[in-house]
Amino acid sequence: MTSRSIATLLVGVAQATTATAADKPLKVCILAGQSNMQGHASVTTFDSMADDPKMAPLLKQMRDKDGKPRVSDKVWITSVGCQGDAYSDLTEKKGKLTAGFGAPDNKIGPEFTFGITMEKILDEPILIIKTSWGWASHPHSSLEAFRCGFSPPYSPRRV
Repeated sequence: MTSRSIATLLVGVAQATTATAADKPLKVCILAGQSNMQGHASVTTFDSMADDPKMAPLLKQMRDKDGKPRVSDKVWITSVGCQGDAYSDLTEKKGKLTAGFGAPDNKIGPEFTFGITMEKILDEPILIIKTSWGWASHPHSSLEAFRCGFSPPYSPRRV
């Protein structure tokens, strides 16, 4: 993800906020991790949450009035490493938070309920920067190692 991509997303966030939201600061949350951060929960599993009384309130927040995954009005996301085959593709996906920022488009990761929960708690505009790679191992391919130009021999692509 380049600084240009982040700047473009921030401009979009600024333009999309309502007058009341524009008076509040933008909160930025960074979610970084490996395959669990990518998100492998299919949206088809939402219905099973209704069977658990503890999960039913969250499920109501996850869906819109038509029962489809909710699209947030105050939370935007930029996500790298969650598309394609979910392991070698570092394509960036960005937009309003909804389902489809997992690996691949029909899935969710922790960003979905994290963003919904933070929106409820903060009631302010939020930008989630999510980065994750399924093939990474912490000792050899941490974000710091990538920043310094190190790429392990099994890496499908230098970052």
